[in-house]
Amino acid sequence: MRPDRREDDEVRALHSVLGLLNRADGSAQFSSGRTSVYSGVYGPVGARVYDEKLDRAYVEVRGRADAGPAGTADRWTESAVRETFERVVAAQLYPRTMVQISVQVREDDGAVDAAAINATALALIDAAVPLRDTVAAAACAVREDGSAVADPTLEEIRDARSIHTFAFAASDVSNIADLTSASICPIYVDSRGEFSVAEYDRCFELCARAAQRVLAFIRTAIEDKVSKESQIAGSS
Repeated sequence: MRPDRREDDEVRALHSVLGLLNRADGSAQFSSGRTSVYSGVYGPVGARVYDEKLDRAYVEVRGRADAGPAGTADRWTESAVRETFERVVAAQLYPRTMVQISVQVREDDGAVDAAAINATALALIDAAVPLRDTVAAAACAVREDGSAVADPTLEEIRDARSIHTFAFAASDVSNIADLTSASICPIYVDSRGEFSVAEYDRCFELCARAAQRVLAFIRTAIEDKVSKESQIAGSS
């Protein structure tokens, strides 16, 4: 039994708020249980000379600590977001510009890199930045007994033998029954610790199924925002 009484493949309650940062072109808060991340998107804007790319936009990601200077964990999260969205943003549409992404972890109770990727996916959609595909991320931990659990809490991560984070394109996991590593190529993978091939494959499938749930949540969040904006426009 898990500390919060979830099933091994069950994700925590999901919550999001879009457009909460006034100065950003797009922003979102994404929470999974007590883990909460803010992401703000600025641009495309003119790139600095040393960042300018002739054929595409430069994607800049900065991780911020909730209090004090950014630490190693913030840099890991920053790297996860950068590696994911360098592949997803349709950067070729905006040569010689820059898309700036600011990520702030408000509370870390496990699976924070996945939450940061999901928050950024929502923020980019909120900013109307063109994407090659919608993205959803999930994490999984392998316990000492070899069993795997989806969306682990910080307590579960501390007791785990390995931790795995995957990000998937919506087109790869939507309405697909075969969610194995042999049939799907994830956008981002980070695996740390000791694990067997069988344990990795189990985590891959758990995360792919969790990503399906996250994608459904993202679609609902976007539809709700569009509906509210349409109601406001219609009443004005």
